[in-house]
Amino acid sequence: MFPKAPLNDVSGKEFLPKEMAVQRIGRERKPIGPPAKPGNCAAYDVFTAILEGKPYPVKALLNFGSNTVMSTGESRRAREAFCALEFGVASELFMTPTAGLCDIVLPATSFLEMSNVTSGFEHRPEGKLHLQYRPAIVAPLGERRSDTWMIFELAKRLGFGDRFWGGDIDAAYECELAPSGITLERLKASPGGMTVAGKPRYEKHAQKNEGGAPGGFATPSRRVEIYSHTFAAHGYPPIPEFVEPAISPVSQPDLAKDYPLVLTNAKFTTFIHSQQRALPTLRRASPHPSAEIHPETAKRYGIENKEWMVVETPRAAIKVKARVTERILPGVVCCQHGWWQECKELELPGYNPFADGGANPSVLIGSELSDPVSGSLPHRSYLCRVRPASSR
Repeated sequence: MFPKAPLNDVSGKEFLPKEMAVQRIGRERKPIGPPAKPGNCAAYDVFTAILEGKPYPVKALLNFGSNTVMSTGESRRAREAFCALEFGVASELFMTPTAGLCDIVLPATSFLEMSNVTSGFEHRPEGKLHLQYRPAIVAPLGERRSDTWMIFELAKRLGFGDRFWGGDIDAAYECELAPSGITLERLKASPGGMTVAGKPRYEKHAQKNEGGAPGGFATPSRRVEIYSHTFAAHGYPPIPEFVEPAISPVSQPDLAKDYPLVLTNAKFTTFIHSQQRALPTLRRASPHPSAEIHPETAKRYGIENKEWMVVETPRAAIKVKARVTERILPGVVCCQHGWWQECKELELPGYNPFADGGANPSVLIGSELSDPVSGSLPHRSYLCRVRPASSR
């Protein structure tokens, strides 16, 4: 357990009453899933609140740098929800498909146009003790502002300025840094940052508490738990057990007759999520949306390497180029998400994220079935079929 630099928590969680925290969207069905922690809920639960008013209506949404409609299953329902909002705002660098559905788009700064205090560096033992002030490298272009500035200004207008240091971001940094003993002025004067003193704690669980007993682990029993009391208390299996995916050839054999292949997806390292496909240097390396498929599977369905193919589920169909490779199992198709941007310099097209024949695998996935604990959607366990794009 490597030590962290002592900092004040400025997240504001203490201002949220417990009775309000209980009402976090999705918590009634996922009591130990993401909604149990402040700031977490599933996007599809928010869409239901917008469209159906359950568990209560959501009428406005402020979206910071999240291309939501491209990043979750049921992109078409996401579009419907954004269109149904009374007021939608996006803070963005680009006019993404999500920003295009909002009433107001606020131009955001890139990380090079804004200052920030960074802590908790990883990759080396002393990293979490290191603090650094990162100044803006260039002045913001046009009317671009940082997300922090937008939040502070909004708080002032809503009458919460006293909880946001009167809108003074540097004052907020000073407050955050106070327990470390390093002032913001000193940190600004040290371009490489500063490391505070601290020593690793070994065998933390064995250290005695005030009663002389070992402190134990962060579990209800204070022991290493194979049997999870937390899961048991909420009616979940307390010991790990295998559960067949809700949509698979085994669990849904009738559906698998028409959609015999397992659909999954993986991050594509050329790009970051739904960003950067407009950059010529990157787009040259990966000019087209693609999906991996095993040679045996490709041969069975008449798919040729680097040729266009259709990937189809009961919900929708997309068109991508086949990447025939033995590094994937037979019977599996692996897509990549995030394709929408065009690259004008290379005259390479963009893709409609909501249309059949587009390249957005999120339209292929539904939210009617989700993991009962975490609420995760089956992005990596769905059923599909493939055919050459020229065939019908």
